Amino acid sequence: MVLHEQKQKQNQAIKGDNRLLVIITVLGSAGRIRFIVHEGELVAAVMETAIKSYAREGRLSVLGSNLNDFFLCSPIAGPEALNPWEAIGAIGVRNFMLCKKP
Repeated sequence: MVLHEQKQKQNQAIKGDNRLLVIITVLGSAGRIRFIVHEGELVAAVMETAIKSYAREGRLSVLGSNLNDFFLCSPIAGPEALNPWEAIGAIGVRNFMLCKKP
């Protein structure tokens, strides 16, 4: 009986904590950045992680680290910039493009 209750709690935790593999293409860069995020994580946090991963990998061209200089969009969901305070899982896609603001 105790084992059954533990499995139920574990299944509920997994359902409430979905994770996504996001794939971000940085405009003007070769290759994509891939990492796992929680479904409820904000778009701004995903952008920050992408910028840090890009810099850590030593990719060219150097982007900078100011989050306000970038926007994230999804070519599948539409070309407009995503709201940075929206949950990444609410968009319904996992492929994104990180662009530097003009």
